[in-house]
Amino acid sequence: MLYIPPEIEYILSVFEKNGCEAYLVGGCVRDMLTGTPPHDYDITTSAEPDYTMQLFEKTVPTGVKHGTVTVIYGGYSAEVTTYRSDGKYSDSRRPDSVTFVKTLKEDLARRDFTVNALAYSPSEGIKDYFGGSEDIEKKLLRAVGDPMRRFKEDALRILRLFRFSSVLGFEIEAETLNAALKSASLLKCISSERILEELEKTLAGVNPAALKPLTDAGGLGFLGLKQSPDYERLSGLQNSGISLFAFLYLTGADILRALELLKAPNKTKKTADKLLRLIEAPFPDSKPEIKEMLYFCGAETFGKYLAFEKAVLKRDTEKAEKMLLGIIRDREPYRISDLEINGKELKALGITGISAGKTLEALRRLVNEEPELNKKNILLQKAKEFNRN
Repeated sequence: MLYIPPEIEYILSVFEKNGCEAYLVGGCVRDMLTGTPPHDYDITTSAEPDYTMQLFEKTVPTGVKHGTVTVIYGGYSAEVTTYRSDGKYSDSRRPDSVTFVKTLKEDLARRDFTVNALAYSPSEGIKDYFGGSEDIEKKLLRAVGDPMRRFKEDALRILRLFRFSSVLGFEIEAETLNAALKSASLLKCISSERILEELEKTLAGVNPAALKPLTDAGGLGFLGLKQSPDYERLSGLQNSGISLFAFLYLTGADILRALELLKAPNKTKKTADKLLRLIEAPFPDSKPEIKEMLYFCGAETFGKYLAFEKAVLKRDTEKAEKMLLGIIRDREPYRISDLEINGKELKALGITGISAGKTLEALRRLVNEEPELNKKNILLQKAKEFNRN
């Protein structure tokens, strides 16, 4: 018997007490069977949306058109969807219409992969009509039914396939893989935001090289990728926050252009721009050089830069890492705000406007080289000297 939170079990029990079938379904069941705590809980039921909303005090009609209601209970929320079959997919993304059906098996038959076509209830256990349990044991990803049909219905499934392979560490069944690659041209139907999300999750998985068949086949060429990357150089970057940047760099893509196409957040694009500038500069060999880079990009981005240099460019970064640690540990000054004087004190000396800004920058550079000079009396004297010349 699988463990589920009492609050989720209660939601299932309400359906059953009122004569309806209800099961946990999809990713949460797969995750429980692989020993991974689920991030969320989806429920499939014979109850139609209007009846679901009658049964529970707190509900949100998140997708009633497609049979989905969010039920909220005890701090948990569960997406509850009526058994359904999907109509025609005109846009290779979402069904034009759905039809409510009578049986769990009909509902599970429309799902993408066998490992996601599993259902569970505490009273009945696992319901598995398509061999998903066996595929989990084999660590195999296989489409439910005809794989070409599955991918033509929803092209996002192509990226989900490679994401699951990377995150779960599962192999892809040959027929399913071939169908995904033949359908890759349909990826143009997917929104940029969803492509970005799937790529980031795939590259952050335990096996980002799962994406190799797709890049080898040119399936992401619309992003400006010139080649398939050396995936070995991406290993170790999963939690660095720069997996996507490194991936694009290794493909020879115009990184900033690719991020524009993917509609990446401004913060991501700004970080990428700074990383590119750092990579183009000589590698820092002294604390003053590191401090200049820190002033330019901040400690977080500089840490990502070192991770990139180490993993992707195979540079020995140990010395730089030790110097960075010393700067942070000893709180060595490298920003204007770290100086022991400020603009008000310069104003008292008659140094204002552009001259004040230039003076503070000159003092910052001076202190970067010689941290022991960061004393008010010394800096005031230096400020006078700078403005005397």
